[in-house]
Amino acid sequence: MTTNGQKTSGMTGDRLRVGVVGCGTIASAHLPYIQKAGGELVALADLSIRRSSDLADRFGVQRVYRAVEDMLAQERLDVIHVLTPPQSHASVAVAALDCGIATLVEKPLALDLREVVAMAAAAKRSGALLTVDHNRLFDPPMLEARRLWESGKLGDLVAIESFQAGRASERAWLGEIAGGGLGDLVPHPLYLQLYFLGEVEELHATAFSPSGGTNPEELRVLMKGEGRTGVLTISMNAAPGMNTLKLCGTKMTVEVNLNNMTVVRRRDYEVPKIIAKPLPNLDEAWQLVGQTAQNTIDFVRGRIRYYPGMGELIARFYQAVRNGTAPPVSIEEAASVVDVTNRIWNDLAGDSRSADRPAVEA
Repeated sequence: MTTNGQKTSGMTGDRLRVGVVGCGTIASAHLPYIQKAGGELVALADLSIRRSSDLADRFGVQRVYRAVEDMLAQERLDVIHVLTPPQSHASVAVAALDCGIATLVEKPLALDLREVVAMAAAAKRSGALLTVDHNRLFDPPMLEARRLWESGKLGDLVAIESFQAGRASERAWLGEIAGGGLGDLVPHPLYLQLYFLGEVEELHATAFSPSGGTNPEELRVLMKGEGRTGVLTISMNAAPGMNTLKLCGTKMTVEVNLNNMTVVRRRDYEVPKIIAKPLPNLDEAWQLVGQTAQNTIDFVRGRIRYYPGMGELIARFYQAVRNGTAPPVSIEEAASVVDVTNRIWNDLAGDSRSADRPAVEA
């Protein structure tokens, strides 16, 4: 293995030459899906050569770099995955996009809208695709919930409720972002909310720490969209860990459990009252038993792996790169998450002023 290399030819056929920047825990989830989607892992970059070398040995990557600038200068890449802490997402992504490299960034895309504007401008200059890893939107149960909504089976959507319980992983850089560990958790349930809620017209947030710590551990956010409301709840103290999204429509309500990979449909039944009482429980139980059995079979057979939505998103992004089509998550969608996240922190700080939000041009 070497720590430098010579530029080589780019994409051949459907094979994409891929580089990864940032070799922390999440990189181990990305790399298998990169290979599965037809990506050729040619180089890794990380400030820790030991960390990048260990990962390179596991996945058969030939070259590692300490500086992303060296990797961009030496390698001819088609795609780059930016898996660094969010504080550096913008600088790394802009450098890659200016080289004409399609760029996939871990969530959140950036920490403020000005960084998003810079990334969007770089993508526009070079024509390279830019997307963000909103992976839970592409988990199998979320794809089913999206299909039900888009088909009209839910009727008019009137309310969205998301609940997430669990603590953020310990990372040195958490103290550098707003909200600390809670700030790291917010993007996932928020992008799920915003996918269905749309533009947030009004927002009210409350947060606190039961232990009296500096950073909040409990967060509740009430959002108003056009004709519907959204409630986002994150608890770092509730047990057990949970990850659910409820879509309440005028015809049907759907609850997605992203931990158990299930979708429960709830609807009215035109049956006698004596049957209407137990029927919903029996129906839900049957749905859960059937899906649990199928999920178990699929997991044993290797059809479902950890972070399945990540695999689906990466596959869609690579196909978009090959075909020159739209990425799976647009810059506008990513920008909305960044914007609303900052509006949450502003509201918690008592800043009710209209934020100066620069326009993001894709």
